[in-house]
Amino acid sequence: MTGIDYVIVFLFLALTFYVGSIFYRWVGSSDDFFVAGRQLTPFILAAVLTATNVNLYSFIGQAGVAYQHGISILWQTWTGNMALVFSGLFVLPILRRLRIKTIPEFLELRFSRGVRTFVAVLWVVRLSFWLGVISYTASVAAQPITGLHSFTTWILIFSLIAMVYSAIGGMWSVAFTDVMQFAFMLAGALMVLPLAMSALGWWPGLSAKLPDAALQLVPQSGLYNWKFILAIFLLGIEWACVDQGLLQRAFAADNTKTVARGLVLAGIITTPFALLWNIPGLASRVLNPGLANPDMAVPTLLAGLLPPVVLGFVVCGLISSHLSTIAANLNGVATIFTSDIYKNVLKRQASDRDALRVARLMTLAAGLLMILFAYLVPHMGGAVNAYLTIIAIMDMPLFIIAIVYGLLWRRTNWQGAIGGYIAGAVAGIVGTFVYPLGFNSTTFLSAGVTLLGTAIITLLTRAPSAQKIATIWNAKQPGHEEIAAQNSYHIIPTTRSGKAALTLFGAGWMVFIAGVLLGAWNHPAASLIAVAGMILYFLGGLGRAFTD
Repeated sequence: MTGIDYVIVFLFLALTFYVGSIFYRWVGSSDDFFVAGRQLTPFILAAVLTATNVNLYSFIGQAGVAYQHGISILWQTWTGNMALVFSGLFVLPILRRLRIKTIPEFLELRFSRGVRTFVAVLWVVRLSFWLGVISYTASVAAQPITGLHSFTTWILIFSLIAMVYSAIGGMWSVAFTDVMQFAFMLAGALMVLPLAMSALGWWPGLSAKLPDAALQLVPQSGLYNWKFILAIFLLGIEWACVDQGLLQRAFAADNTKTVARGLVLAGIITTPFALLWNIPGLASRVLNPGLANPDMAVPTLLAGLLPPVVLGFVVCGLISSHLSTIAANLNGVATIFTSDIYKNVLKRQASDRDALRVARLMTLAAGLLMILFAYLVPHMGGAVNAYLTIIAIMDMPLFIIAIVYGLLWRRTNWQGAIGGYIAGAVAGIVGTFVYPLGFNSTTFLSAGVTLLGTAIITLLTRAPSAQKIATIWNAKQPGHEEIAAQNSYHIIPTTRSGKAALTLFGAGWMVFIAGVLLGAWNHPAASLIAVAGMILYFLGGLGRAFTD
């Protein structure tokens, strides 16, 4: 980077800090800090979610996997986007009607206070670890691009800015800086792709220089094969239904219909973006072969390819993607700790002012944990491997007890929920560290043990009260407030157009699954069928979100 590039980056960081900090006066209550007063509109929500989901984990971690293993890592983003649509149509409307702030809060409504506290403690650690992963990727990216080879320096620069403005302005700061950062991120990514492709002779030049296996979307073998796609699709559904950083934005929507439309739009908008970091990863494989650390694929590409000024703006785009995700998850950790541990266990009579003070302090504490966890990531095989390890162990059991059993089986009780979670997490640990099965098998093992363990323990213990169940089941239908405001959203559509859209959505899902399964036999049309199914799925989801 030249002097002008550093000036551009400095001005961008100063602007981000200023915009984030001016929302201090908007925070008059804990509800403002945690969910922005529940006033986000569909398109602001979509932009905020997109900015959160596109981060340096994508530009560094996923691009590094594409460099080493090929394009099929693309499905981590694409199946996650499909999951956003699913969650927006069927799950998040229920949770939004309950007016909760966190998933642990939902667990108390559905099961017990003990389940809420247990999961809250685990999730403070889990989200802080995820923050460490993306902070690691930011520091890895910055060093070769800037020439300043100090991991600690870049960790502190990136982390402290997001920590301070998140602590000051809460969700209002997060939401509005996300919208700004989304524009910077998109502009930066759009500069990189054409420059990288032109250096190779565009797609014909790239494909001629890579083995066919590297360009297979649904490969038969390898680490990121058809089984990986099925496993990551399942984990994508889990992520879109229980991830606090994501859900907290959805809970800030102004009504239930906004939630559905915002998540569907975010899923569709983000889908083509996956090409903006995976294709440069492939391009770097040709232009910079033999890198010892695949996570350096895009940083090395940028440092050697981009001219001054352009490099400065692209770095601003990468920083934008990083800061938006950091701020979202810092706010999520603060919300879980304050709502589910401090006010629910430590000081149940805490005032709103006390809650705001603790939330701000916890934002800073989570930032310190993030910095510590960032140093563990290289010892876990890099960003992608570290992240997939933690979600295979911790995330899938939560999805099973909260969404699968919590919303679908009335008989499930708190004993089954907490016992099933522990059993699934232990199975994940065994499948990861004791008898390593690989990510795909460990994911299904963790899910299967949680499903079985929850059911067995539930049937051996007392059923929950009908009153507790009624609160959740009533939230599946529009309430009086929705009906009066003419913002009703029905999970099962009531109109012919809505039913037709839902049918298209289901058909698209079946075509997608068929395409993935055909990859097991190395069918030449597997990739085409899977992508066609995904497109139909999105079209059906979009139609469903905008019909009754």
